[in-house]
Amino acid sequence: MGKRTVTVGGNGRATVSPDVVRLDLRVGHDADDVAAALAGATEGIRKVGAVVRDRGVADADIRTLDAGVNQRWDNTGTAVGFTAQQRLGVTVRRLEAVGEILESAAAAVGNALLVDSVRLDVADRSDGLREARDAAFADARDKAQQYAGLSGAQLGAVLGVAEGGAMPLGVRQSKFMAVAMAADGGMPVEGGDLELVANVTVTWELV
Repeated sequence: MGKRTVTVGGNGRATVSPDVVRLDLRVGHDADDVAAALAGATEGIRKVGAVVRDRGVADADIRTLDAGVNQRWDNTGTAVGFTAQQRLGVTVRRLEAVGEILESAAAAVGNALLVDSVRLDVADRSDGLREARDAAFADARDKAQQYAGLSGAQLGAVLGVAEGGAMPLGVRQSKFMAVAMAADGGMPVEGGDLELVANVTVTWELV
């Protein structure tokens, strides 16, 4: 007869204070031909990059996410030109600077700027994830002990551990035009708390 076992899942959470904001910025440009569309998008994203650097963001915290060009059609199905887009990922380490960065970027390129996301995060998640994993394992052990008691047994050795996922629950905003921000001075970003979540599945021997 094989070993008697019990397998349960556990969930754990840890609360941390966000210390960075991750921006996903996009610039689009319409033109009659591909070259002009790409040149316009490139110039726009260059201006956004210059604004970001002027506000104290380091080069290491700025990266190109993707770029592309698509043909445009009117409502009759006739080709009318091309739209090029470039996206920039920016990590802002001063939360109070986010509103100023978005406002200045919008001033630099106008309606060509789109903000795909504004996400709170922590630069180093290791301590928070460790706490969340500890809590997840403890949750799994509590459940397993209950099931063992209901089975007239006790928990023995751990036979297997599988992490189901560890992730931050952050703040993501829908796409919106930066020019739609409040006219009284940019978009405020409140730090608040950020939850890190861990899930684990553990198998114990029943003895």
